[in-house]
Amino acid sequence: MRHRLWRRIITTATVVGMLLSLSTHIFAMAEPQDVAEVRIEPTPALTLPPELDEFYKPAAGMVAAAEPGQVLRARTITPAYFGLAPLNIDAWQLLYRTTNSFGEAISTVTTVLKPRGVAPKGGRKLLSYQIAEDSAAQYCAPSYVVQSGSIPADFVNAAEILIPIAAGIGQGWTVALPDYEGPNSAYGVSRITAQATLDGIRAVASFAPAQLSGVDTPTALWGYSGGTIPSSFAAELKQQYAPELNIVGIAAGGVAAADFPEALRHNNNGAYTGLLTGVLAGFANEYPEFRQLIRDRVDPLGQLLISSKLVLCHSTGSAIVPFYNFFGAFQGGNPLDHPVVQRMIAENALGQATPSVPVYIYHAQNDEILPSSGVDRLVDKYCAEGAPSVTYVRELLAEHISGVATHLPGAFHWLRDRLNGVPAQPGCSITSPTTIATEPEFTQAAMELLPTAVRALLGQAIGAGG
Repeated sequence: MRHRLWRRIITTATVVGMLLSLSTHIFAMAEPQDVAEVRIEPTPALTLPPELDEFYKPAAGMVAAAEPGQVLRARTITPAYFGLAPLNIDAWQLLYRTTNSFGEAISTVTTVLKPRGVAPKGGRKLLSYQIAEDSAAQYCAPSYVVQSGSIPADFVNAAEILIPIAAGIGQGWTVALPDYEGPNSAYGVSRITAQATLDGIRAVASFAPAQLSGVDTPTALWGYSGGTIPSSFAAELKQQYAPELNIVGIAAGGVAAADFPEALRHNNNGAYTGLLTGVLAGFANEYPEFRQLIRDRVDPLGQLLISSKLVLCHSTGSAIVPFYNFFGAFQGGNPLDHPVVQRMIAENALGQATPSVPVYIYHAQNDEILPSSGVDRLVDKYCAEGAPSVTYVRELLAEHISGVATHLPGAFHWLRDRLNGVPAQPGCSITSPTTIATEPEFTQAAMELLPTAVRALLGQAIGAGG
């Protein structure tokens, strides 16, 4: 009798245990997939522009249900310089959730580049490089330009990609190239681009193949010209929007959003009016009320010129129709006096908050596109408000185009020190060198970066020991 009772007890316990084990397994399978475990899709057989690539078009419900920075899809890609010269590095693209200028959930893509091989102990460092996309069309985005088989319509952006490859991959860092303008190509708009950049860092930090250490990863941001719009605004927005990220420094050269009204007045009816009309198209992509204002107040020729920027990339968009008087095409007074324009400028201008991380700012005193006076005032404001560390270099014998090269040495060495754990100099440092091209720092950077760039272009692996 006792034996039968014990057998029943043991049998019952065994069955219950099996049921509990099975139910636990079932519930575990039903749990949401971890962000870091999103299935990595294979490299697309055909390189398509974002307008035609379904990878860029997630279901609205999926985006709305995600957290900022959450990876929605991932895939491998074959990276190539100018779409032709294969790069011997690992590369993926992440579709992730971010936020537009109005707090609405949207998605965009960041491209992750990494040296081949095993990561150093503790993981790699991260450089988020914001290319000066300067375009209001999706096919101009870095994620398309960097892929093998892409049409090199935007040769300016394609060329700039070599900077983060040589400076970032060459140091053994992981590099992120975010499509910070978002799905509607909001060229020139600060808030959405900064949020997309910060969320792109969150996405890469959660992606295991990037070989990082999560949000604790030492991270730096870098951008020149149009790439400073997200980079500089991220310095002001970081503490409020993404306080958990370990951003150790942000470098920005040829700062674009220090004084929007001055930049618009300076370029109206000038050699770079093409850039101005491109910015107007970008703002119209993000702000429906500004798009309607253009329809209501701009003459037919002006509307045609602005609309043409919706299908042109950086180089062609900047070159087409110089010396056009947009202010004269705006009917009903100065467009800068209109409430819609004033609100857009107020929402996207730099100087709304004090940077919470060290910043390196470079700007030519004689910048022919973006007057330096606005950057001078911005730096003075940061310093007066007690920014933790501001380094400002005002080169005399330089202008905007040459500044791409003369900006490189200071930004590269400054960012490398930050990522290597060297503390930034506290307070404000403002220098006005005559020229950087003759300084030892320039030659040193050239000797470090040029051989690495050549090796990358020859298809050799770089940065593997980083």
